[in-house]
Amino acid sequence: MDQAIERLYDLHPGITPVEEGAPHERPHKPLLLLAALDLIDEGKATPDRIPWCQDLRDRFTDRFLQVRKHNDQNTPENPFFRLQTQGFWQAWIEDGNRRIPLQASPLVNQIGKVFAKLTDGLEFTVRTPNDRQHLREALLSRYFPHLSSFKNQQSSIDNHQSLSLVAEDELEYGRSPAFRRTILTIYDHQCAACGLRIKLPAGNDISFIDAAHLIPFSVSRNDHPTNGLALCKNHHWAMDRNLIAPSPDHHWHVSKILDPRRSNGEKELIELAGKSLLLPKDPAFHPDRNGLEWRRERVRA
Repeated sequence: MDQAIERLYDLHPGITPVEEGAPHERPHKPLLLLAALDLIDEGKATPDRIPWCQDLRDRFTDRFLQVRKHNDQNTPENPFFRLQTQGFWQAWIEDGNRRIPLQASPLVNQIGKVFAKLTDGLEFTVRTPNDRQHLREALLSRYFPHLSSFKNQQSSIDNHQSLSLVAEDELEYGRSPAFRRTILTIYDHQCAACGLRIKLPAGNDISFIDAAHLIPFSVSRNDHPTNGLALCKNHHWAMDRNLIAPSPDHHWHVSKILDPRRSNGEKELIELAGKSLLLPKDPAFHPDRNGLEWRRERVRA
């Protein structure tokens, strides 16, 4: 399940250009997967046969209208085709007894002729309602964390499922390797406070840099990259104890209880005051203002 979630956290959804407004990730791929999970829940699809149909389009549209930004277009046909680049989604056209690989986005008049399936192991993680709910919650936490109404709606899909079981596991997903890998990639393995950067050769997963939530996952259920910072272990420790905090002006604030006379460690933390956060290159992943305010308000007086 952790491996499946890691793949869902890395859908390469594409970033909108600056000229279209504030840059943001396009919502189409995760929305299409959520719609597919709905159809499987309802018995209208199976992991090895997900139809291109009006039901799928309607479920996509229902969510799209709630998350669209700026010039986003309601085009479920595009992710139905483009998800094939992820390695776990295969789509085809049925022509009699032949299956012809899908080479372009399907058309409305191809409903009933175009299908897709989950592959490469992901098909085994959607077999039960409980597993599908875990994947759904992961998609929502990663791409649409502010849509609590989505979560409430999705949690009621299977009336026989215990919501408490989902809630218990969500904390684990919030600290999963998927979130960590996403944050370290966006920040290029560099601490947003001191600039420390340690990146070992490919194949090594050892890093001195942590992925830290601005608003803890247990509070926010938010695994979107804008709710994260890459921090070295020292600054992660200090932030979690409210000794330092990033603020909405993208500068560091430091608790007044620190005293440089007591130790070099405290002196180094105090010297961070007023320094700028080291931000990701892509503005779409800059820290969310609400998360920065949440941290700033909790600095110990």
